[in-house]
Amino acid sequence: MDFSQIGLTALQIVSPLLLAALTWAAAKLAGYITSKVNNEYLRGVLVRLDEAVITAVKDLQQTVVDEIKAANADGKITDAEKQKIKNAALENVKSYLGAKGIRVLSKVFGLSGGALDGFLSSKIESAVHDIRVTNKAIASNVPGKAGASSPLPSTPA
Repeated sequence: MDFSQIGLTALQIVSPLLLAALTWAAAKLAGYITSKVNNEYLRGVLVRLDEAVITAVKDLQQTVVDEIKAANADGKITDAEKQKIKNAALENVKSYLGAKGIRVLSKVFGLSGGALDGFLSSKIESAVHDIRVTNKAIASNVPGKAGASSPLPSTPA
């Protein structure tokens, strides 16, 4: 038996194991790539949803809410007006996302109809809360206002 015969026999024995190892590695790599693509897709969907919600809420804040507050003597919004604004925000979000975006959200989250509307309404409420908190923080840090906290002196030395 010469070296070429031994090498050929060894190759016949090892090749199925090598092929199995390569198949396993390829399957793991394909799974990793699929997972990465799905994560990026989901991230893109969530970013687009957040942008649509923030845009709708800020748009209504600037156009509708400020007008209603100015028109009311006490500067407050009634519950009926709040519901009307929320419905308008929901319609705006759906409009910004489009039919395809709504279908994608339904598929990604496994929600349909009323459940998806409830989810979008929650996102809208969250955005409104974030805007309120931000506005209060900004208002409390405006120099010259009572309760303003600034590390800088209010009058030049």
